[in-house]
Amino acid sequence: MRTGGRALLGLVAGLSLTACQTMPGAERQFDAAQAALDTHIRVLSGDDYGGRQPGTEGGRKTEQYLVDALQSYGYAPGAGDGEWRQPVELVRYSPAEAKVTLMSGDETRIVEGDLLVVSGPPQDLLDLPVERIAADEAVREGALSGKAALLDAADARGLFAEVNGGAPDAIVLQAATSEEFEQFSRFVSGGRWQLNDDEEAQPPIAVLSPEFAAFTAPGESPLSISVESRPSIQSVETANVIGRLAGNVPGSGAVLVLAHWDHLGECGSEGDEDRLCNGAVDNASGIGVMLETARRIALQGGLDRDLYIVGTTAEEIGLLGAEAFARDPPLPLPTIVAAFNIDTVAIAPRGASTTVVGWGRTPLDEDIRVVVEGLDRKFKVDEYTEQFVRRQDGWALLSRDVPAVLVSTSFGDAKAFGAFLSGAYHGPNDEWREDLELGGATDDIFTHIALLQHFGSVQKYQPGERTEGAPAADNGDE
Repeated sequence: MRTGGRALLGLVAGLSLTACQTMPGAERQFDAAQAALDTHIRVLSGDDYGGRQPGTEGGRKTEQYLVDALQSYGYAPGAGDGEWRQPVELVRYSPAEAKVTLMSGDETRIVEGDLLVVSGPPQDLLDLPVERIAADEAVREGALSGKAALLDAADARGLFAEVNGGAPDAIVLQAATSEEFEQFSRFVSGGRWQLNDDEEAQPPIAVLSPEFAAFTAPGESPLSISVESRPSIQSVETANVIGRLAGNVPGSGAVLVLAHWDHLGECGSEGDEDRLCNGAVDNASGIGVMLETARRIALQGGLDRDLYIVGTTAEEIGLLGAEAFARDPPLPLPTIVAAFNIDTVAIAPRGASTTVVGWGRTPLDEDIRVVVEGLDRKFKVDEYTEQFVRRQDGWALLSRDVPAVLVSTSFGDAKAFGAFLSGAYHGPNDEWREDLELGGATDDIFTHIALLQHFGSVQKYQPGERTEGAPAADNGDE
């Protein structure tokens, strides 16, 4: 599809209007919102956008799509100095020359060449003590400082964020099979990214061939590991896109909605017929929910508080866009009353339970419950979601004491979400299709409208006060 951005946004509005003219009441609103969401996902996950990798033509095209949308809804530039874009400068370290030395007593194994892939900044890390991390092991923040974290590659997806939070000097993944080695080598070969102004180097990630599995097995792990690497280095310029809808009560603070616009670009294996990772669910769907929520709030005349809409870059490579926003925000962080991240939402069916990633970490919890149940929706608290707290953009704000959560039906349906993670997630099959499940994601639009109406109101919510009840939301009827 090669239609221009503004024409596509006109199509979104036209679909909404057509649906509104033919159906009554709440169902009309639901179908209009779902049609708009479907169009956003179809466009942003199209091949023309190239997988939305930061620093590419597809990435820049995505930034412009967000600018055009927010401008058409009546938002003003929110990045400061009249700009829509907040520049984010990245550095990418791609694997080149590297060597890992495993030492256990009198035995030494040197891993290099085709038996090893290492990404990360150039470093000489010598004789690091080894901490073997098990699949079900909790890692305290900072507990791995000065050590090499060694874990089975099969456990990496579920453990990586937690291990990274332990601040290890190096992360070593042991592959058990050649297929696993190829899979994780491909992932690591994408490079290790960090913000250009980071003073501390990110820990290198090494993937070891299965030839060394016996030497690194639990109970047989080496006592120390050395990692020496000389990667290739590339600078990349990208941007967060920020829009602001001024509040009706000046000085009352702000509410914020964020969703990452980036994805992986090409990610398939060499020789695959389809190597493009389009990122329909992750996270064109989150962008679509954010934009349709933003549009409807603007149609209502806004909120008491300022509303910031933030499309973040570089989430897939370490929450870097959100981190850049939090380091240099266009508004004082303490003025943010509530922040809502939207990520990977086109999964659960309509009527699925809503849950919160970040429950128990902010003062927003009971108000969120009241608002969701006030919409006659099922609400649940699920410990399953705790594993995702550090793996989503809201963490960049939450770690700085900004009340930030992710409210979602997709995370509320653990079975469907797990099926996505073990299937299409971060692969070429995460692409738009006519039967893509949008029911729960459309519910999420109206949930976020209600949340913004609540937390954006100086009468309904004041930080430190508990809400006992909330009226039904105005869904922004056209």
